[in-house]
Amino acid sequence: MNRWNGGVLLWAGLVLLSSVLFLYGTLVTPAKPLTWSVVPTLLAGIFPWTGLLLKSCKDGISESRTEDLRRNLCLLLWGVTALTVCSWFQVQRVLGLVLGFPAFAMLTGWNIDRMLREEGNRFTGWARASVLTCLLAAAGCVLIVQHMPELLFGGMVLSLVILMMGAGIGIALLYYRDGVLAVWIHVATGVLVMFILYFFLLPVAGIQM
Repeated sequence: MNRWNGGVLLWAGLVLLSSVLFLYGTLVTPAKPLTWSVVPTLLAGIFPWTGLLLKSCKDGISESRTEDLRRNLCLLLWGVTALTVCSWFQVQRVLGLVLGFPAFAMLTGWNIDRMLREEGNRFTGWARASVLTCLLAAAGCVLIVQHMPELLFGGMVLSLVILMMGAGIGIALLYYRDGVLAVWIHVATGVLVMFILYFFLLPVAGIQM
C-alpha cells in the first residue's frame, strides 16, 4: 500500500470513528438495523471526500490497468457486499458502516495516487467533483438550519467555511495544479467541519456526544 492509500485510509478512519460515535450516541439505538439509508449516511460521513469517492468508484473501473482493475473490483465488491449482507441480515447500522468503509477509503486513496501520477497536473474531474460536493454541502446546511433558528448563525458560518474551502480546493487544482495541496485542503476542511459541528452546532441543538 503506497503512502496515499495509507494516508487517506487513516484520515477516513478518523472520520468514520467520529461518524460512528455520532450515529451510535445520538441518531440510532444499538438495536436499530441497517437500512439503505446507510448509503446517504456513508456519503455524508466522509465529507469532504464524497465527490472524490464517487469519482473513484467510476475511475476504479474505467481508468485502471488490468492489475489495478482486479484490486478495485475486489474493493467495490467488498464495500457493496458488506452493506448488502448487513442489510439483509438486519445487522446494526454502525457495524455495516465499519465493515464497508475501509474498502471505499482504499479505493479513494488509489485514485488520488493515480491522478497525481498520471493526469499530468490536469485535475479538472477531481476539481469538479470536490467543488460540487462543497456546494451541495453548503446548500444542504443552509436548508437544514432554516428550520432551526437557534442554529441559523452557526449554520451560516459553517456554510461559508465550506464554500471557502471548496474554492480553495478548486484554486489548488485548476490554478496551481497542485494535487498534494488539494489533498491537504480536503483534510483541513474535514477538521474544520467536525470542529464547528461537534463543538458549536450540536451543543446548541442539545445533542450530546
